[in-house]
Amino acid sequence: MVVGKVKIVATIGPTSEKTEVLKELIKYVDGIRINFSHGNTEEWKSRILNARELRSDIAVLGDLRGPGVRTGSMKPLTLNTGDSVEFRLAEEAVGNFVPIPNPSFFRVITIDDIIVMNDGRLRLRVDRVSGNNAVLTALTAGIIAQEKAVVIKGKDYPLPILDDYDREVLKFAVEVGMDYVGVSHVRSSDDIEEVRTELRRLGGDWIKLVAKIEGPDAVRNMKDVVCSSDYVMVARGDLGMHFDLEEIPRIQTAIIKEAQKCGRPVMVATQLLESMIEQPVPTRAEVVDITNAVTEGVDSLLLTGETAVGKYPVEAVQWLRRVASEYEDEVHVERDVMANITDRLALGIVQLAEDIGAKIVIYSRGGRFVEAISRYRPRVPTYVGVSDERIMRRLRLYWGVEPILIGNIREYDEGERETLNQLIRGGLIAKGDLVLLTHGVIDTYNDYSIRILRV
Repeated sequence: MVVGKVKIVATIGPTSEKTEVLKELIKYVDGIRINFSHGNTEEWKSRILNARELRSDIAVLGDLRGPGVRTGSMKPLTLNTGDSVEFRLAEEAVGNFVPIPNPSFFRVITIDDIIVMNDGRLRLRVDRVSGNNAVLTALTAGIIAQEKAVVIKGKDYPLPILDDYDREVLKFAVEVGMDYVGVSHVRSSDDIEEVRTELRRLGGDWIKLVAKIEGPDAVRNMKDVVCSSDYVMVARGDLGMHFDLEEIPRIQTAIIKEAQKCGRPVMVATQLLESMIEQPVPTRAEVVDITNAVTEGVDSLLLTGETAVGKYPVEAVQWLRRVASEYEDEVHVERDVMANITDRLALGIVQLAEDIGAKIVIYSRGGRFVEAISRYRPRVPTYVGVSDERIMRRLRLYWGVEPILIGNIREYDEGERETLNQLIRGGLIAKGDLVLLTHGVIDTYNDYSIRILRV
């Protein structure tokens, strides 16, 4: 297993689910992603179980499909620039038109709206709207096929955050013990709370929620969305369909800074290594893009099509790890102190460990103190012992943290000793190393402990 401070997540799909590929790929990642928009429960379960058989500590993220409008049943329709096409409220196309099963589309669109499809490659302009019909003109050439997302640039659909499909998916996520669920097309903290409430109802309150910021409402309500989530994703795919491309770098930076200000971990996703879907080596521009994200202080980087359907999934994760490792010690984050004592103490621990050159060793039961320490991006090795596999997997996606599983422990001091002994046995801490041992009991007494020792 290759360890890095910046964590890497790979989407598992048709090209990476093969045993020989997955076995190699999983050496370089900290988490895997399952895209619930494609496939079925049998496929998803197989991918998760196979990955965990190879790496029991792997974090698993599942992305909800989320609210949206998609085309109905139809034969592929090829459009050239300037072609006119009719969109009609229908489940299935019986004739030469595009069926849209959801009436919300026709309620939201207005003349001159831009419709974006196929990851932004196909753009159409709305010329006429009449009831449940609309006539559009293709601004670029492309193909419209069935079950494809229909995005209105700069607008969100007023749909419930969870439909019946996503509720069934959440039930599956609880049954297989997923660690994170990505909330797609989130618009406000109300959406986050609704998903969290549904998970509690299903008995999955350990699952943490990743707010995928990808639409105009989420960007407008950025602080509200970020601070109500457990993790944040800069979902550049949909952001690129709602905003002009030159705006995306500014939005990405704003999301990362807001996440750091709220003390939330953050990941960047989409087109990090897009060229590697077809080529074995990344472009120079992709390497610069990854470097920028790493130096801005992201916790993790997420590959999508590169590992799900690309020709070089293993090479993609190897390159991502290689570039991230080169620049992860050049992180630029503001070490602002939050008002609570936990964050103040966490910053003090990080600064003290760096000043004296000590490795940080934490024992944790819930992970909150670890999250606070990770937020300040310690430049020294940071290890955390936990007795709960779920917490171990969750912490796997936090910057600079290396979680290890230890046995059931009664007392915190005992947990510190066992964590340290296991690290010594594993060769991660050697004779002569300076170690800062710490723990924090946050929920009940706000009881903290710090000890410094030479091994």
